Amino acid sequence: MAKTITLKIQGMECPNCAMILEGIEDKLAGVLFAEASYRKEVLVVEYDGSILNLEQIKAEVKRLGYEVTGSE
Repeated sequence: MAKTITLKIQGMECPNCAMILEGIEDKLAGVLFAEASYRKEVLVVEYDGSILNLEQIKAEVKRLGYEVTGSE
């Protein structure tokens, strides 16, 4: 079942930061789509909830050096 979450991210300072976060699409099994905006400081992730959960996504964001400060 596909789910979509918008995460508020702290630590994005440039377009390269957004590209790094969008890379979770290739790194985490179950991520169907990822789009980040450093100006809005958000990461939108569409994922398969039967493969991946929100905590795993947050852990990957943290591993990449950013902090999830909330979600919408």
